[in-house]
Amino acid sequence: MSRLSRTRRLAAASLVTSGLLALVTPPGATSATYHAHDDPSLQAALASANSSQGKSTIELSGTTFRPSSTLSVTGDVSIVGPSTAPGAKLDGGAVSPYPSDLIVVHARARATLWNLELTTGGGGGSAAIDDFGGVDLESSTVAGNNGPGLVVQRGAAATVRNSTLSDGLDLGIVDLGSASLFNATVAGNANGGIDSSSGTLKLTNAIVARNGAADCTRAATMSDHSLDSDGSCGVGTLSRTDPHLGRLVANGGPTPTRALSPDSPAIDAGTNSPCPAEDQRHFARSDGRCDIGAFEAGAVAPGAQGAPPSGRGGRSNSPVGAAGALIGVSGHGVLRGARRSRVAFAVRATLGQNSAQFLYVDRASGVVLRALKLRSLAIDGRRGIATLRGSCVQASRRRAVTVVLASHAGRRSLRIHISSGYFKSGGLLSGSITFLARPARTASTALRVLAPWDPAARVSQGLDW
Repeated sequence: MSRLSRTRRLAAASLVTSGLLALVTPPGATSATYHAHDDPSLQAALASANSSQGKSTIELSGTTFRPSSTLSVTGDVSIVGPSTAPGAKLDGGAVSPYPSDLIVVHARARATLWNLELTTGGGGGSAAIDDFGGVDLESSTVAGNNGPGLVVQRGAAATVRNSTLSDGLDLGIVDLGSASLFNATVAGNANGGIDSSSGTLKLTNAIVARNGAADCTRAATMSDHSLDSDGSCGVGTLSRTDPHLGRLVANGGPTPTRALSPDSPAIDAGTNSPCPAEDQRHFARSDGRCDIGAFEAGAVAPGAQGAPPSGRGGRSNSPVGAAGALIGVSGHGVLRGARRSRVAFAVRATLGQNSAQFLYVDRASGVVLRALKLRSLAIDGRRGIATLRGSCVQASRRRAVTVVLASHAGRRSLRIHISSGYFKSGGLLSGSITFLARPARTASTALRVLAPWDPAARVSQGLDW
C-alpha cells in the first residue's frame, strides 16, 4: 500500500468519523446477544448491536457469510463464531462497491472478533479489517485477502491473540497506530508481513515469517520470545530463523491454521508469562512449555482422552460408572478478567478418576493452576451444572479448589474458588462445556443417560458422585 493511498484513506476516514458521537454507556446499561445464520440476519444483528447502549454479542452459526456491503462497527460489539468445526467464515467477495473493507471499526468503537475466518476482503487500498477504534482479534484466521489483513489506523489500537494472518495478496498487517501480537502467526503474505513504519508494534510469542518483501518494515518496538525469518523484526535470538510452518489447512478447531513441524525451533521456545491456556484451535497448551505462534504442537484437543493405563489381572482402569460407561464433563474457554484481561481454562473430569485434566490461567491476578487432584465430581443434569472439588498447587502450596461449570439454555459460565481467597465467576466469551456420556456396552448394567441428564440414573446405578 503506497503512502499516498494511506493518506487518502486517513482523510476519507476523518470525513466518515467526524460526525460520530463518543460512545457512552449509561449506568445500568445491559448487554445483548443476537444470533445470525445468514447474510440478512447478520446485517440486522449488527444494526441492532450498534444501536445497543451496552456491550453486544453477535453469535454466528457455523457457515459462510457473504455480506453485500461492508460490516461497519460503531458500538462495542463482539462477533463470535463457533469454537468447534464447522466454523464461521466471513467472505468479502460479494462486498460492493469494490474495493471496500470487509469490516470497518469506527473511531471510539470496539470490535471483538472471535473464532472467525475472514477471506477475500479488501483490495485497492481497502482491508479485510480496517481499525479506526479498537480491535481484539482472537482465535481467528485472516487469510486469502485481496488487501491487507488488518490495518490499524493512527490513534487506533489492535490486539491479535492466538490468530493467523496468512496467504494474503497484500501485507498481513499495516500498523499506523498500536498493534500488540500474542501467540500470533503472520506468514506467507505476498507484499510483506507487518508494516509498522509509522506505528508501535509489540510482539510476544509471535511468528512473522516467509512473507514477501520483508517480514517487518522496521524492528518491533518491543519483542519477547518471538521469531522472524529474515531478521527485519529485531526479535533477537530467533531472528533469521525458519519456523518450519505447514500449509494453511484444517488442523482441528473452527479455523484453518499453520502447524509447526516436529523439528520447528518455535516449539517450547515461547515465554509462559503470558501464554494463553489454549492455542488458536482451542486445544489445551497443557505441557507447561509454550510454543511460539498460534499453533501449539502436541496440544490436547477438547474432549480428547489419552489411552488408559494398562490394568492388571484383566481389570480396566478406564473411568467408568457402570460397565463400559464413561461419564463426566469437559470444558474449555475464555472469560473476561480484570483490566480487560482474559482468563482461560481447560478441564476434563471423568467418574472413577482421582485427578482431572485441568489448566486455569488468570495472568492479571497471577493465578495459574494445573492438574486438579479430584476429591469429588457432582453433576446436576436438570440444571446443567458440574461441580468439581479437589486441590491444586498454587504458589508452591497445595490449596483446596472448587470449580463449577454451568451450561444451560445456551448460557455457559465458570465459577472457581481457591482456599487462598481467590474467586472468579463469569460467563464464557468463547468456548464450550460438554457433559460426557458414553453408554455401557452391557445392556443389563447400562447407565441410563438422557439429554439433559436424568438425575434418577445416578440413583438407580448407585454411583458415587
